[in-house]
Amino acid sequence: MRPIKGAIIIPIFYKKRHEAGLLSMISKVLFDRIGKLCNFPLVYTDAPDLTGLDVALVFGIGYHNRPKMPPGLLDADAKLISFYGDLPCYGNKECEKNKRLIFEKSSMIIGGFYETFVKWYPQYVHKYELFSGCFHPYESYARLKLNLKPKMKCLLSGSSGWPYPFREHIKRLCRQDAGGISKLVDIRNKASAPFKEYPTLLNNYFCAIATSGMHSCMVSKYFEIPAAGTLLLAERKKEFDILGFEPFVHYIPITRETVIEQIKKVLSHPKDYMGIRRDAMKFVQRNHSDVNRSLQFKDIMERLIK
Repeated sequence: MRPIKGAIIIPIFYKKRHEAGLLSMISKVLFDRIGKLCNFPLVYTDAPDLTGLDVALVFGIGYHNRPKMPPGLLDADAKLISFYGDLPCYGNKECEKNKRLIFEKSSMIIGGFYETFVKWYPQYVHKYELFSGCFHPYESYARLKLNLKPKMKCLLSGSSGWPYPFREHIKRLCRQDAGGISKLVDIRNKASAPFKEYPTLLNNYFCAIATSGMHSCMVSKYFEIPAAGTLLLAERKKEFDILGFEPFVHYIPITRETVIEQIKKVLSHPKDYMGIRRDAMKFVQRNHSDVNRSLQFKDIMERLIK
């Protein structure tokens, strides 16, 4: 059997972000891993030429702020695997139209937002495979050891604003010092640490918080925090269950009503949670890195071609 010819098609918008080594580096690390494993080049273009290819992974086509369809993509003979990235179009009608068109053309559709995808696009569920986030890169987290003398606070990091309603709720509780929570939580913004230093930042804390974005988007923090050996306090989602995460085994579930209580509890009785930290670290490093996702993609691609 001859080698499978393929490529990873990335909108040119991402080129400068990837080259800068700061923004969107999570996707760049994963694409590099997939490209190396499958021998697929990364092609930054808004007008892809798929002539002679068996398969193409197309990323982020039909985005809320980049809604246009690349010319000729719907006429390509190559089998398309649509990796949609951000699923919602936030009211952009052109984005919504082009998302449906690329999903119709694609042989496979991969991505997160499990609950939302099944609800919004039931007609394409037969083409869909859950391709969740992960921690990146494997090597940066695998070298970490469980921190036996961490900073006894919970870290809340990440972007702010309406796309992250639960995260904003926790920040509001901290501003109000509800239940004395402000002294127990460190809040860092999106640029709290360079990409390469982020694993060490997480490893320095006893616990850290992950909440989904709007429309049940599981952010990378769900995987990065336990991979760093830090106790994960997280909003429970169906996608999390599908991936094998068990509450009070791999993480501590939180809701808007229980978040203050749970933060106080884990910081008051740290020895009770050492087993969870250790077991979750092993579980996530074994199952949810960029290495695992690249192997998953290779399997998807080979099944599709065969």
